[in-house]
Amino acid sequence: YDCNTYTHYNNELMRNFKATKPNEKWVTDISYIQTKQGFLYLSMIKDLYDNSIVGYKYATQMPASLVIETVRAAVKNAKPS
Repeated sequence: YDCNTYTHYNNELMRNFKATKPNEKWVTDISYIQTKQGFLYLSMIKDLYDNSIVGYKYATQMPASLVIETVRAAVKNAKPS
């Protein structure tokens, strides 16, 4: 069993982080915050047009569903361009 398997995805942005309109380019990140009760995982999506957070979710664990729910929240909150 190889626990270091990964999927390679192309770098679509190619370090071009400038967006000319809303919802053109989104980036995502997961951060973790240590609390007295344990870790809190924060998944967020930022619109590169105005650096606004278009969706976020947090949880005490980091399952794949955390990211999926973050994307759903961002799509639901997206303003038409």
